[in-house]
Amino acid sequence: MRIQGKELPIYPEHPVRVVCLEHLERELDDYVDKYEVAPDTFALSEVDEPGLSHSCMVCGAEGKIVLLHVKGM
Repeated sequence: MRIQGKELPIYPEHPVRVVCLEHLERELDDYVDKYEVAPDTFALSEVDEPGLSHSCMVCGAEGKIVLLHVKGM
């Protein structure tokens, strides 16, 4: 996945989630609860991935933050 202009490997078993600022805290908690790892967070504008939704996965509003798990971070 291209993040901040660099190709970074991510853990495929951990999802990539796009959320708005309103749902960020809830989704961070949910990610940790489900996957037992804190996700790496990036502004949506820093992630260049074809097909990545630009809408919040919870409410459909404009997404601002991407949650994912980068290998080696």
